[in-house]
Amino acid sequence: MNAVVLTLVLLSAVLHVLWNTLVKTCDDRLSFAWLTTVLGGAFLILPFGYVRLFAPGHIDADVWLWAGVSGAFQALYVMLLFAAYGRADLSVVYPVSRGLAPLAVMLFAGRFVGDAVGPLQATAVGLVVAGTVAVGLTTRNGFGRMSRSGLFLCLLTALATAGYSLVDRKAMSLRPAPGATEFLFLSYLFLTAVLTPWALIRRGWRGLFSQWRVNRRDVILVSILTPLSYLCIVAAMGMGNVVLITAGRNVGILFSTLAGAWLLRERVTRGRVFGTGVIFCGLVLLLLN
Repeated sequence: MNAVVLTLVLLSAVLHVLWNTLVKTCDDRLSFAWLTTVLGGAFLILPFGYVRLFAPGHIDADVWLWAGVSGAFQALYVMLLFAAYGRADLSVVYPVSRGLAPLAVMLFAGRFVGDAVGPLQATAVGLVVAGTVAVGLTTRNGFGRMSRSGLFLCLLTALATAGYSLVDRKAMSLRPAPGATEFLFLSYLFLTAVLTPWALIRRGWRGLFSQWRVNRRDVILVSILTPLSYLCIVAAMGMGNVVLITAGRNVGILFSTLAGAWLLRERVTRGRVFGTGVIFCGLVLLLLN
C-alpha cells in the first residue's frame, strides 16, 4: 500500500469514526440513514459541477453502468444491515459484517479486477478479519445477541459491502477513468433511487423526516462527512489493491476503540483490546508488504 493510498484510507477512517459517533445519538436510524443519503448526494452536486466544468473525467455508458450497480449494492447493504439489527446487537452486527467483507473481497478480487494478493498480504488480511470479528463477538456480554439468522444476515451484509467495493474498483480502473467525485455522485443517485421506495414502505414520508425535526445539526454534519469519507476510498480505488484497501478501512475500529477509551471514558473489554491488537498487527503487516 503506497503512501497516497494509505493517507486516503486513514483519512477516510477518521471521518468514518466521526460520523459514526454522531449516529450513536440518533433515535431513528432509518430516518437518519435516508436523510443523510439524500443530503449527501445533494452536497455532492456542487463539487460534481465544478469538476465537470474544470477537470472533467470520462463518463460513458460503462461508468453509468458501474455507478448503477454500485448504488444498488450500497442500497442492498443498508437494507441487509437494518435487517441484521433486528436479529442481533448493533455492537455485534457492525464489526462482524465489516470484518467479513475483506475476506469476501479477497475471494473474488483476483478474477474480477485482477487484484491478487500474496501469502503475506493474505495473512495480513486474515488478521484484520479475525480481529474485527473478535471485536464484535466480545464487545457485549458473552457473544451479545446473535441468532443464526442474524449471523447469516451479517454474512449477506458483508457480501454487499464486498460487492460495491469490487464494483467501485472496477469503475475506477477503467481507461479512461471517471473522476472520483463524479463516480461517487452518480452512485449516490442510484443509491437514493433504490433506497427511497424501501424506506417509504417502512416509514412513510412523515417518518422519514423524523430525525430532521429533532436532530437537524447531526443530520447535516453526517451528510457532509459520509460522502467525504467514502470519496477518499473511491479515490484510493483508482490507485491501489481493493483487497488491501477494504481491509485497511477497518483501522477505523482501532480508532473508535481508542477514542471511546480516552475521550468518552467508555469501558473497553479485554476481548475488544485483544481484537484491536490483532487488527493492529494485521495493518502493520499490510503496510510492510
